[in-house]
Amino acid sequence: MALGLLMILFVGLSVISILGLLLLYLVQVPQKKKGIFCFLALWGLLIAALSASGLPSNYLGSRLTAWGIGLLGIIGMAIYLRSESKTLSFLSYFLITVSVVGGILYMYF
Repeated sequence: MALGLLMILFVGLSVISILGLLLLYLVQVPQKKKGIFCFLALWGLLIAALSASGLPSNYLGSRLTAWGIGLLGIIGMAIYLRSESKTLSFLSYFLITVSVVGGILYMYF
């Protein structure tokens, strides 16, 4: 029973992450793109929190790694909100992508 619930959680997290990342790269309206971007930054932090809280309390290095992956999303959001150039926007998209995908992979593998 518990493994079935974990599978549903994994599929749900994966589907939301994939759809969010696809929308981030495909949507051209700047206001919608900014909203999706902020959602994905918070989503990466939520995934990091789930990953860190799922580890035993004596696995400090692994917990810090999980939080570090989530911190990439916050750094990406800070760069995005402060930048005006396309190069920094691309860097922030990359950081968000690494945060979300890395968080999902770190949580389950």
